[in-house]
Amino acid sequence: MSRSERQHACARGLGPFAPDGTAAHYPPDPAIEVAHLDLDLRVDVPARTLVGDVTLHLRARRTATRLDLDAVDLRDVTVEGAGAAYDGRVIALGFDPPLAAGEAREIRVRYRAVEPSAGLSFSSPSDHDPSAPTFAVTDHETERARHWLPTVDHPSVRPTLRFRITADARFTVLANGVEVARSAHADGTATVEFRLDQPCPSYLTCFVVGDFVEFDGGQHGGVPIRAYAPRGTPPEALARTFQGTASMLTFFESKLGASYPYPKYAQFAVPGIGGAMENISLVSWDDRFLLDDGLELEEQDLADIVNVHEMAHAWFGDHLTCRDASHAWLKESFATYAETLYLEDTVGSEAAELDRLRCRDAYLAEHDDRYARPLVTRVYESSWDLFDAHLYPGGALRLHMLRRLVGDEAFFESLRAYVARHGGGLVETDDFRRVVEATSHHALEAWFDLWIRTPGPVELDVTAAYDPAARTLELTTTRRKPSLEATGRLAVWVDTEAGARRAEVPFGTGRSTVVLADVAAPRAVVFDPSGDVLARLHHEFGTPWLARAAAHAPTPYGRVDAVRRLVASGTHAAYDALEAALAAEPSWGVRGLTYAALGDAVHGRARACLLSHTTREVEPRARVELLRALGHHRGPDVAQALRVALDAGLPPRAREAALEGLGRQRDPSDLPRLVAALDVARPHVFTAAGAARGL
Repeated sequence: MSRSERQHACARGLGPFAPDGTAAHYPPDPAIEVAHLDLDLRVDVPARTLVGDVTLHLRARRTATRLDLDAVDLRDVTVEGAGAAYDGRVIALGFDPPLAAGEAREIRVRYRAVEPSAGLSFSSPSDHDPSAPTFAVTDHETERARHWLPTVDHPSVRPTLRFRITADARFTVLANGVEVARSAHADGTATVEFRLDQPCPSYLTCFVVGDFVEFDGGQHGGVPIRAYAPRGTPPEALARTFQGTASMLTFFESKLGASYPYPKYAQFAVPGIGGAMENISLVSWDDRFLLDDGLELEEQDLADIVNVHEMAHAWFGDHLTCRDASHAWLKESFATYAETLYLEDTVGSEAAELDRLRCRDAYLAEHDDRYARPLVTRVYESSWDLFDAHLYPGGALRLHMLRRLVGDEAFFESLRAYVARHGGGLVETDDFRRVVEATSHHALEAWFDLWIRTPGPVELDVTAAYDPAARTLELTTTRRKPSLEATGRLAVWVDTEAGARRAEVPFGTGRSTVVLADVAAPRAVVFDPSGDVLARLHHEFGTPWLARAAAHAPTPYGRVDAVRRLVASGTHAAYDALEAALAAEPSWGVRGLTYAALGDAVHGRARACLLSHTTREVEPRARVELLRALGHHRGPDVAQALRVALDAGLPPRAREAALEGLGRQRDPSDLPRLVAALDVARPHVFTAAGAARGL
């Protein structure tokens, strides 16, 4: 089937991650090393053209006669220093006589790239969009540098870099590394030179040319911190989004025991990036993350987390580069778990726990609705396919389990030792495993086989049986579908008439039981109350226990799990309990997840509960979830509540949710409001998006 058909089938749970017969991918075995690139680039933004003059400094590792350079759709290609043939996708370099082991050679490639289909994008005012910003920017993950740069486009190939970029002298020019020279020319252009002495794979190679404004974020340990966005961006928007950068660098250096490894920390935000990217010393962002005063209320924490994620890559991905895409969890899972660690340190353990719960939801949704795959696999159609919810949240959850297994002291010591030992080099999964084993004194091959190289969570049936005569509580876990040997322990919170107590129960390949003695009658039992184990727990606890857990479990995870089970039960007693729990819930994150659960419920009580909170909920982030959930229901009362909220004034994301929900009510009288909301300029594209979805 076609790629689109396969993705549609996977979305219905019908397809594997990779079809039968998909080839395994391995890193190249190059006889020739690309040691350094000199890039002389002339960038004409209005013409959407790059003229390149690139010198590749090669070194033979062994006797070699050929090197293939990835180069897609380049024009006017000429090569000096070797025989060459170009087929529109690959420049095949031939050496006659062969290069001898240790021999160095310089190859010069001249070419043009005209509005490439990927890797390099241009923006400038046009008849279609006269207000468009002016810039040219690269964006490469995973294999898109080849659309403008002739090189070996693979993460294991990591030359040092020197850029000379010539462009309109009015524009800001940025590239990897430190700026070393700048010169103006009589034709109104200027050339800016950058040097990066650390190795840099093609997917992290970056430059940007544009009409920008600058935010000066000061310095951190002598490293300048700067941020840029197209002219017209309010300076305060840059400050809101990037003001925490210096403190985040302090956080990482403290956690990892290693200084930031590059000469600057620059970031830029432009439309069209679609997320953020950790290019070495020059991080790119989509401008949707630029915060005005309304978005600051709803998304400051999101902007901070994106900043943390990309900064984590300075170590995990940039300084320690994955040998190939099959080991990409060593960067993306680590950066995702860094978000949790940052929340834990700066906000608290409850925020970190809720972050892990969101990770769990995202991972299990993909696992259940699309496919299950090992975290490390060489069998994939495209390297981009690996960048999924298994890799990001799924891998982060596994790192958390590893931390719980070996303990905090050994885990963080392992991270520091891993960075110290492998910094500046290429890494594979077993490099990390061996460091953790040496530090923690655990044998971890079986653990890595189960959690890293085998798909899926563990499935456990759990029971809690109380004997009032003997005053004993029997806690049992039973593993479903045992395959690889797996052992672990689940924490258990037991709330009794005499007070709460904690216990642990093991799980293995079969049935495990722990009996607690002298236990007063339990009012609630919660297995794995902090969600420390990536296990799906199956039980049939009744409404009284769930109601007690929803209101009194000591962890956000325990309360949310109980709320979801109450919503799923659908009884009036369950709704009585969750309404009481919601009214008393102190955590906006738990309230937001409760609203989401109620939005998915087909029940009149769910709608009534959401309606009752439209005037009570004042926390901006929770209110977004409330309005989004309310919009999943239909009725005149829902429509009127959404209209009242919109008329009272809402910040952008809440307005987006309310407009989308209003459209779902299908009342023709709301059409003028939805159409008018389409005509909103940046940064309030969220409002227009909500109106469009509502229409």
